[in-house]
Amino acid sequence: MNDSRLPLVFLGIGLLLLSEFVFAAESHNAEAVNVTILSSNLANGATVGEWGLSALVEVDKHCVLFDAGRYPDTVIRNAAVLKVDLECVTDVVLSHFHFDHTTGLMPLVKLLRQKNPQALRRVHVASGFFLPRRIPSASGDDERNQMIALREEFDQMGVEFIVHPKPAEIFPGVWVTGPIERRYPETNYPSRIKIQHKGEWVTDHVPESQALTVVTDEGHIVLLGCGHSGVGNALAHIQSHIRDAPIHALMGGLHLYAASDETLGWTADLLREIGVQHLMAGHCTGIEPLLRLRVGLNLNRRTAVVGAVGSRFVYGEGIKPTAIAM
Repeated sequence: MNDSRLPLVFLGIGLLLLSEFVFAAESHNAEAVNVTILSSNLANGATVGEWGLSALVEVDKHCVLFDAGRYPDTVIRNAAVLKVDLECVTDVVLSHFHFDHTTGLMPLVKLLRQKNPQALRRVHVASGFFLPRRIPSASGDDERNQMIALREEFDQMGVEFIVHPKPAEIFPGVWVTGPIERRYPETNYPSRIKIQHKGEWVTDHVPESQALTVVTDEGHIVLLGCGHSGVGNALAHIQSHIRDAPIHALMGGLHLYAASDETLGWTADLLREIGVQHLMAGHCTGIEPLLRLRVGLNLNRRTAVVGAVGSRFVYGEGIKPTAIAM
C-alpha cells in the first residue's frame, strides 16, 4: 500500500469506530420503567391534589424525580400515603421554572438528605431556566423567577444544577430534551411576564420548557411538565434529535385546559398522526381536553386516562389508573 494513503486508512478506521460507539450509545433501551404521579390536580383517598406536577420515574436501577410540585409538602405527603420511597432519587429533572413545578424541591432535599446523603445531588434544567423574569408594574419590576434567589441555597447544600443546551442522556435510556424547537405554531404561554432576551424585555415564551423521555424497545415514554413548547413540538423534537421511534406513552401536563375547539382538534389530529399509544395526562391538560384527545387518538379507557395522583404507567403492563381516574 502507498504510504501516502495510510493517514486516510487510519482516518477511515477511526470514523468507523466512532460511528459504532455513537450507535451503541444511541441504541441503549431501558428494560424496566415505572412512572408514579405524585402531584397533579386530581386526587382521591388520603392523597391531596394541587395545581402542580411531580412524578417518580424508576428506570432499571435509577430513580429520577420529574418536577417537584407546587406546595412544600405535597410530594412528601403523597409519597408517604402511596408508600413510595424517594430515598433512591439522585437526579431531578425540572421541566421549567414555574413555581407549581419547583416549590417542593427544597423541602425534599432537606428531608431526604437526612436519610440518604447522596439524595437529590443533581438537577437537570434546560438553557434559559435561570433567566430573569418581570411583571412590569407602577411599583417596580419584581423578579418572578424564584429559582434565581434559591440557587445559592441549593449550591450550599451541594445540589448541582446541570444546564442542558441540547438533548442529553442522563442515565442509560433516560434523556432530557433541552430547549425544544418550535416548528409548529403552538402557543400556550400567554402571560404578563416578560423575559430578558438579548438585552430586551419580551413576552416570556418559556424557552427552557423541556421534556424527559425514556427510550424502550416499544418507543418513547415521554413526560411533559406543562408542555409550554407545545406537545407536538416536543414529540417532534424527541423523534428528530433523540430517537426516531414511536411514542409509546405520553404523560404529564399538556396545557390544553383553556384550548379552543380548533386547537384541540388540531392537536388530536397531530398526535394521532404521530401515533401516541398511551396517554396519561393531568395537571394543566384539563379533563374535557383529555377526553377529547382520547376520542381523537382512537384510544379507550385502558389507554387514555387522567393522570391523577397515584396513577402509574408500568412498561409492559400499561396504565394503572386510580379509581377516580378510570
